[in-house]
Amino acid sequence: MTSRIRCAICEQLPQIPQLKNIYHALEVPTKKQNANALPILQWNLPASVVAQQEHDLLQSVRKLRFDATYIEEVRVMPSKGRTAAKVEFQLEPEAFTSQLLQVEVPTTTATTVSAKEHIVVEYSSPNIAKPFHVGHLRSTIIGNVLANLHTHLGYRTTRLNYLGDWGTQFGLLALGVQMSNVSDAEMRSAPIETLYKAYVKANKAAESDDQVSQRARDIFASLEAGEDAAMVSQWHEYRRYTIEELTRVYERLGVHFDSYEWESQYSQGQISDVLKQLRTANLLQREKDGREIVVVDNRRVPIIKSDGTTLYLARDIAALVERHSRLQFSRMLYVVDNGQADHFNALFKTATALDNNLSLEKLQHVKFGRIHGMSTRKGQAIFLRDVLDEARDVMREKRSASETTKINSLWDDDRVCDILGVSAVLINVLKQRRQRDHEFNWQHALQVNGDTGIKLQYTHCRLHSLLTNFGHIQLADIKPSWSYFAQEPHAVDLLYELARFEQCVWQSQQQLEACVLVNYLFGLCNSTSRALKHLPVKQETDSHKQTQRLLLFNAAKRTLKQGMELLSLQPLNQM
Repeated sequence: MTSRIRCAICEQLPQIPQLKNIYHALEVPTKKQNANALPILQWNLPASVVAQQEHDLLQSVRKLRFDATYIEEVRVMPSKGRTAAKVEFQLEPEAFTSQLLQVEVPTTTATTVSAKEHIVVEYSSPNIAKPFHVGHLRSTIIGNVLANLHTHLGYRTTRLNYLGDWGTQFGLLALGVQMSNVSDAEMRSAPIETLYKAYVKANKAAESDDQVSQRARDIFASLEAGEDAAMVSQWHEYRRYTIEELTRVYERLGVHFDSYEWESQYSQGQISDVLKQLRTANLLQREKDGREIVVVDNRRVPIIKSDGTTLYLARDIAALVERHSRLQFSRMLYVVDNGQADHFNALFKTATALDNNLSLEKLQHVKFGRIHGMSTRKGQAIFLRDVLDEARDVMREKRSASETTKINSLWDDDRVCDILGVSAVLINVLKQRRQRDHEFNWQHALQVNGDTGIKLQYTHCRLHSLLTNFGHIQLADIKPSWSYFAQEPHAVDLLYELARFEQCVWQSQQQLEACVLVNYLFGLCNSTSRALKHLPVKQETDSHKQTQRLLLFNAAKRTLKQGMELLSLQPLNQM
């Protein structure tokens, strides 16, 4: 990595508040470098920020003296037409190479981000009355990657899973459990599927019988008022079983949370103070039919129903205000699909009007599109678990048919196939721009040669095999040499690709787009494959060239592994 070089530059540059995060803004140019060119880092000045002070700023940079250990020359280029001003830092090539290829790297990432900046990410958030289906997949894996990126960059990060377990539909769910005579053993063995079937049964009965609908409303009203202790106790058991089953799916996806929270934590009894504050602030208005609403952008949005029970928005307002008080976050990200835009607009504007310490700048709805076509080969896709099982089974078939399949010494074949299947599914989703609707295709997702999760795993395994075969060489004792790499264009290309890792991680976090990092890793794999082809190690008789190439491929493996883990993939060493 180039962390020391970046720090050496940032320590000398003017500390202007508008120009924060220069550390990450330093870029390795994407244009292919001339074979004889020396490595550079480029700082493109943001024109909108420095338009008036560009001349003074560039003049001050010209006068600075940078650490010659890392910086050989500084070239200042004023803006010209539509081309923004930039500063090029020509790097000392041996230091650049040494920083990238050092075997023992720092365990922490150097960063200009303050750990005081607290980011809360709410993602996944399934509804226990409905199956954990493929629609939740995008929220789950995008949210987890965003949390990973923020943590990697030094932010204090809290991961929340806010599970829906409240509302009139849960009266139907509780009634369905009663109608189906569900035993505790059934609930314990398959809670999500059992609850779903119970809900479907009650919902179907309610369509033809108004009395069933009324019973469901009565059950929920009793639940919200806390009048039925036995029902509340049973509800807590259902929730516990649900989390246990969800956790098994999350573990397969490489997903984890710091906290599970429930919509029922913000039922009417718990949020009476917030409702009182809304009324006192004249934000809550009563309609003629008895409902209470808030007005947002000239829309009248219901908060409380005419029977006095709370709606989802009321509970979300209470949750947001309570979280801001409890967690003192700098920013809160809600990773939820495009269809909820109006809901979050109402939530953010009402909550900020209620709480003077909360601002719209702290809140963001991270939107994403839908996935189409993600079903099993039998055309069924109610539960996400079924899709993951299908991916595992397809990979098992492909491995059985392949003559190059290797036995994994660490895990059984089922585990390897599951990791490969999950990798294929995750990357096929993450490589898309998140706001676009996405058509899932099994054939494309499971290819080795295309831009897929299998490609990432294959490249990692290939690098691991190479390095294992030369495990007797102590790479930590080898000094990287720019003078060697400068003679090998494919080596230089891979070096520059490795140097781009930090800026791509930063750009992925800034844009809240996992695809930026995914596409970087595809490019890294391509550069690695070309280098492996043109820079053989086993056949090389020159020991100096051989060890330098091993250093290069060791750094490629380390960077690929780090990037895959940020994407929640579990890198395999054999497949």
